[in-house]
Order: sequence, then C-alpha cells, then structure tokens
Amino acid sequence: MKVLLDATVEYSKTRKQFGVPIGKFQVLQHRMVDMSIALMVTLKLGESDAERKKAASAAKVQIGKAGRFVGQSAVQIHGGMGMTDELNVGHYFKRLTMLDALYGNVDHHLKRYASLG
Repeated sequence: MKVLLDATVEYSKTRKQFGVPIGKFQVLQHRMVDMSIALMVTLKLGESDAERKKAASAAKVQIGKAGRFVGQSAVQIHGGMGMTDELNVGHYFKRLTMLDALYGNVDHHLKRYASLG
C-alpha cells in the first residue's frame, strides 16, 4: 500500500490537467490523505492470546479494507494507465487483492473477531 501511495503522490505531481499538476486539485489531495490514513494499523503484541487473535483479525480486516481503498484509488487517479503493464500500480493492486484473500479475507476475519467476543 505504501508503494501505491508513494507512486500516486509522485504521479499527481507530474500529471497535468488544465495546465496544472493534478495534485493541486483539492479533491485528489483529500483522497491521497485518506489513502495515507488507511495505512495506519497496530497490533497488541503484549496482550493475552485471545487479545492478540482479536487484534490480528481486526488488523486483517482493516488492512483488507485499506488495501482495496488504496488500490482502487490509485488505479482511479492514474486513469486507464493504472492497469497497464507500463506502470506498477496495476501489479500492486492485484497483489493487494491477493493478500486480502491470504489467511482469510475481510469477511472471515470479521466473523472470527465477533466469535472472540
């Protein structure tokens, strides 16, 4: 997700629309701030086994949701170029999609979290 965010911020500085970099548009600045915030997740490593399991499932849910948001946002901001082989954005988005499924997807971990009470 960090690679996608960095690539998108850099792209927004160089891609021009209406004679100005697209990174100057407030709506895209807000989108990139949202992408950045979505990266912040922590685990409770010093807690009990049950708390660590809950934290791991909560993190997996947040990472899955954030990965989808960051990936989709990066592709959307890059436009059609986002999914071409010329840019690594599409590759990373596909990788994030695969990582969401690895070790249980968002739905699996939401159910697991709820069962751990």
